[in-house]
Amino acid sequence: MPIRDTLRRLTEQPLLRALPVDAAQVVLALRYCILCRRGGRDPMPELERRWGKILAARRFRLVVEAIGHVWPDPFAVAPPCCPHLSFDEALLASVTVAAAHQDRAHFDWLTNEMLGCDAREMLFVALGNFVRAKAPGRV
Repeated sequence: MPIRDTLRRLTEQPLLRALPVDAAQVVLALRYCILCRRGGRDPMPELERRWGKILAARRFRLVVEAIGHVWPDPFAVAPPCCPHLSFDEALLASVTVAAAHQDRAHFDWLTNEMLGCDAREMLFVALGNFVRAKAPGRV
């Protein structure tokens, strides 16, 4: 494989529309929360409307707080209308899918180089709690 193709594959950003629904919703909700923070607005009413559950909105707020607490560098977020994911958003989408499937081994494999054991535990639990709260039949 020519070096040009290898470099393109390593640097290409995934598309939002290619993600599973839960992962795409997490990325879009995070983008929305950041917009709200910049504008001095509370994202909770829209998150509750989006998921139809106050518990899911509250649990997502904990996910955002966990990311802010454990991520080693500032979290890179693409603009709201961007069809491509930042590399941080792509990782968040992948760990969301792992947490939704309760696949701790894959979650740890994705995050073990950048997060310590306690940080991985905090993020895995926060994402798992959010996904369960968002599930049909939950209040």
